[in-house]
Amino acid sequence: MRSPVLSHKFLLLLAVTLWALLPCRALAQAETGAPPAPAAETSPAAPVADAPLDEDTPEQGERVIEVRIEGNRRVEAEAIRRTLRTKQGATFEPSQTAEDLRAVWALGYFTDVQLLVQRLPAGIAYVVRVEERPTVRAVRLSGNEELDQEDLKEQIEVKPATILDMDLVRSSAKKIQEKYVEKGYFLAEVTHRIEPSEGSAGSVDVVFVVDEHSKVMVKEISFIGTEQVKPEELKAVMVTREGGYLSFLTGEGTYREEAFQRDLAIIQATYYDRGYINVRIDKPTISLSADKRDIFINIKLVEGEPYDIGGIDYDGDLIVPKELLAARMTTVRGERFNRSKLGTDIQNLTDVYYDQGYAYANINPVTAVNADAKTVDLTFDIQKGPQVTIERIDIIGNSKTRDKVIRREMRVYEGELFNGTGVRRSKDRVNALGFFETVDITQKPGSTDDRLVLQVEVKEKATGTFQVGLGFSNVENFIFTAQVSQNNFLGWGQTVSASAQISGLRSLIQLSFYDPYFLDTQYLLSADFFRVDADYEGFVRRSTGGSVSLGYQFVDDLLGTVGYTREYVDVEAGQNLGSVLLANQFLSGVTSAARLSLSFDRRDNRLFPSKGFIHYGSVEFAPSFLGGTFLFTRYSAYSRLYFPLPLGFVFKTNATVGYIQQLDSTKPLPISELYYLGGINTVRGYFLRSISPTLLVPRSDSPDATVIEFPTGGDKQLVLNLELEFPVFEKAGIRGVLFYDAGNAYARNESLFRDLQDDVPLGLFHSVGFGFRWFSPIGPLRFEWGIPLTRRAEDEPILFEFTIGNFF
Repeated sequence: MRSPVLSHKFLLLLAVTLWALLPCRALAQAETGAPPAPAAETSPAAPVADAPLDEDTPEQGERVIEVRIEGNRRVEAEAIRRTLRTKQGATFEPSQTAEDLRAVWALGYFTDVQLLVQRLPAGIAYVVRVEERPTVRAVRLSGNEELDQEDLKEQIEVKPATILDMDLVRSSAKKIQEKYVEKGYFLAEVTHRIEPSEGSAGSVDVVFVVDEHSKVMVKEISFIGTEQVKPEELKAVMVTREGGYLSFLTGEGTYREEAFQRDLAIIQATYYDRGYINVRIDKPTISLSADKRDIFINIKLVEGEPYDIGGIDYDGDLIVPKELLAARMTTVRGERFNRSKLGTDIQNLTDVYYDQGYAYANINPVTAVNADAKTVDLTFDIQKGPQVTIERIDIIGNSKTRDKVIRREMRVYEGELFNGTGVRRSKDRVNALGFFETVDITQKPGSTDDRLVLQVEVKEKATGTFQVGLGFSNVENFIFTAQVSQNNFLGWGQTVSASAQISGLRSLIQLSFYDPYFLDTQYLLSADFFRVDADYEGFVRRSTGGSVSLGYQFVDDLLGTVGYTREYVDVEAGQNLGSVLLANQFLSGVTSAARLSLSFDRRDNRLFPSKGFIHYGSVEFAPSFLGGTFLFTRYSAYSRLYFPLPLGFVFKTNATVGYIQQLDSTKPLPISELYYLGGINTVRGYFLRSISPTLLVPRSDSPDATVIEFPTGGDKQLVLNLELEFPVFEKAGIRGVLFYDAGNAYARNESLFRDLQDDVPLGLFHSVGFGFRWFSPIGPLRFEWGIPLTRRAEDEPILFEFTIGNFF
């Protein structure tokens, strides 16, 4: 039997036509034209039928008694047979061979496919002869120094133990090059080669060859034609920055084409926001230095003239009077045109319609430019569309979190009119749970034109943590922390945690449980058990106890709670201290207290807020009939505000007040329940608990003992903190902070803002300082330097403090 030799490829249609006219024995063949050696590149090509002439070609209608697969080593023969339309036992149909060829080729496992027939005494044998693609044994990089394989793992799509796909090889090489460009290696080149694997027939190694060249840095960005806007202001809004000495840390100076095109749009928007509606930016010129290490960017623009707002009107489908629409506007007649404010106004007007159920409302600002008067008249053309109801709310992406945990945070409901404000509040509340990386709410058409479907799509993140940390503090010496917590226990939205902290001044063990929707109601339940040992200057306080609280959410984010705390306290006076004057204050006993609190929390993130506020107030009542030893009433309140600023800056304020009132004149307040300020969590720049009223007490009971000032604690406290937090190395989670603190703890005979012992402005100790915060895998780390402005003899000129944990 002669083996067919195919030297030419013909179009499939021509092959089928020739089949009907001429006899053939070798039915069809598909090949890439590449030699079979593993080192050669192969790429899929469309299969082409070929019909060499032969006088023994089987006739239509003969029976196929065998379908034979040849040349396959890894691909199972049965897998190939299943793709064929020509089956064993069927009559032979020449017209099906073209479809068989395409089907086998479409498997993607072969570099060559041939279809042949062999006449046998009882019929014909249908032969599929294939040549398999090699497998990938290993993927390697060559010539890479700045980026390793781990850095490029997402760009390398070719994987070991898979069949070689040259499209993936070329795609991976392109993505590797794009990654280098992103990192500033603008001239990097990436090629590839396929190497036969030694000792492993039919397999190859894919090697990506990298020529990194030198890293290219943006040396200078120049503007031509800027007269009304300073170049520094334009550079401040750009992602592309000029490089400097710290570029290896900050990443500044890297040129990325996508980012630069975005910068051009931002520059244009900056001019629009200043009224320059005719600004024109010419095509920038980008040049390389002679040594190809620096990029110089020149941006030429024509500013034009600034325009003001002329008339403002409303047209179309008006559902409320024009006066109510005008009240929602931030743009006013006569002021400078500002496109950003215009976008805000469009959203404000749209909200009016969204909140009335017009989910498809469209508001189009029609502008009329008066070139002579340099004004722009605005007419808001409003098309309200149909009023729609919410037919269904679908939740997707939550493989762990139960649907009801998400649904109970929704502020729009099935069967009700669409409400835009409710949709935004729903997204904010679901996002504030902290269980998801992203939360998106999209609208989809319903079963009729007046109905829609809301799709809530979430992407879950890990909510369980196990943290162990070890650090050192100048105040508490060593600090060891360990925590195990699950913030979404079994997908029910409950929080369960166990934590421990040990340092040179205190030790803490705490177990906590929190259910924000106890028994699927609007009530919340929380319970804590704790053991705390704290070393104050002059005495040690040890306590063991627990608390339970039941809360109710009256309206969104307004929460009221009632609770009960029972704590067993043991106080031990310090050694070498004359205790005559303080004998009735080093008391041990039991605190049995009821607590009532109210909080209003509108923070965008409960752990690291950057926007919103929280206001909190509580009353803790410990009367005799509750069975406690310490009898008092404690009033506490704080207010914290968060203001987002441009460039990732956040301004924070915190004001805290507290007052503890003695209930029984025969039972003094124990020293361990009073207020002490100073340290990294109250007034920075002053030693821990060093701000307090004092008494002169002897060091011992000896009549000739020296006396010292002993901090006795205050029954009132006032703390004020102002912070400006800003990004330093945002990708690494490092932020800087500038702060101002003020506060004091007052004795019984003193009032707020009046310190009889220390002559300090407004009766407060003041400090300023700076620091860094690293949001590390073990938790927030704080490094802060405080400078006391009302410095005492014992205070340091500048005090460095370090701790683990967030502030406020």
